[in-house]
Amino acid sequence: MRRVALLVVALAAVYFSGSGYLLNLFVVTALFALPALGLSLLMGYTGQISLGHAAFVGLGAYGSAILCKSLGLNPWLALLAAVAATTAIAWVIGWLVFRLRGHHLAMATLAFGIIVHVATVEMKGLTGGQDGLSGIAPLSIFGFELGTDAAIFPFAWLACVAAILVAENLVRSPAGLTMRAVAENEAVAASVGIAPDALKRRIMAISGCYAGVGGAIYAHYLGYISPGPFDVGFSVRLLLMVALGGFAGIWNVLFGVLFVVVTSEVLKPFGRFDVVIYGVLLVIVMIYCPRGLLDGLQTAARALARRLSSAAGGRGS
Repeated sequence: MRRVALLVVALAAVYFSGSGYLLNLFVVTALFALPALGLSLLMGYTGQISLGHAAFVGLGAYGSAILCKSLGLNPWLALLAAVAATTAIAWVIGWLVFRLRGHHLAMATLAFGIIVHVATVEMKGLTGGQDGLSGIAPLSIFGFELGTDAAIFPFAWLACVAAILVAENLVRSPAGLTMRAVAENEAVAASVGIAPDALKRRIMAISGCYAGVGGAIYAHYLGYISPGPFDVGFSVRLLLMVALGGFAGIWNVLFGVLFVVVTSEVLKPFGRFDVVIYGVLLVIVMIYCPRGLLDGLQTAARALARRLSSAAGGRGS
C-alpha cells in the first residue's frame, strides 16, 4: 500500500500543478500502462511473446467507437461490450497461436497485428479507413463528461491502479506460481498437473482485456481514432515499455511506460523513424539490462562506486 500512497501523492502533485502538458502526459501514461501491464503478465510471467499486442488496443478502441456511433449505444455499454469482445478474441487467438513455439509464435502474433491494422485501414465503411472515426461520444459520470485531460485524469488513473492491484494479486496467488512454472518449463509444469495451453489462453484473455480497456478509454477520451496509433510500431513500443520494467515487474512497468511516453515527445521531430530508435533501444535494453533499466542503472552505479572506492583505497596506500 506504500507504493499506492506514493503514487497518489505524485498524481495529486501533477493534477494540481496547473500544467496542461503534464496532465496530458500522465493521462497518456495511464492509458498506455493498461496494455503494457497485460503484456507483462503474458511475457514476463508466463513467458509467451506477443509482437502484435497493439491489435488488441485497436480492437478495444474501434469496437467501442463503432458500437457507440453506429448502434447508438451508451458509451459505457459500448466500452463494456468492446472489452468483452476483445477479451474473447484474445482467448481465440491464444487458442490458435499457442500451438506454436519460439519464432513461429512471434511471427504468428506479428501477423495478427498486421491483419488487424490492415483491416482498420481497408474496411472504410466501418472504420473510416485512414481518415478514421470522429465524433466519438465521451464517457460521462452523472452528466459530467470525461472529455478533457483534467476530467479523465482521475478516472484513467483509477483504472490503471485497479489494473495494477489485480495484476499484483494474480502474480502473488497460486495462479502466479503456475504462470512462472509454465514460463520456466512447460513439460515440467505439465508433469505436476498444470495444463500449460489452457493457462496461456487465460492469460492471453486477461492481457487482451487490459489492452481493450486502455483502447476503449482512449477512443472516448480523444473522440477520434485512426489506424496509425495501433500499428506494429506501437507493439514495439509496448515491448520496450515492458522490457524497461524488467518484463516481470508489475510496478516497474509504470516506469517503462513513462520513460517511453516522455521519449516519444523528444522523438517527435523524427516522425515515423521513431520506431527504428525504439527498436534499437529494445535491443540494447534486452542485451545490457535484461532485468530492466532501473536494475541496470543500479548495477552500473554499484560497479562505479566499487571502482571509485578501489581507486581511493589505492591512493591511500
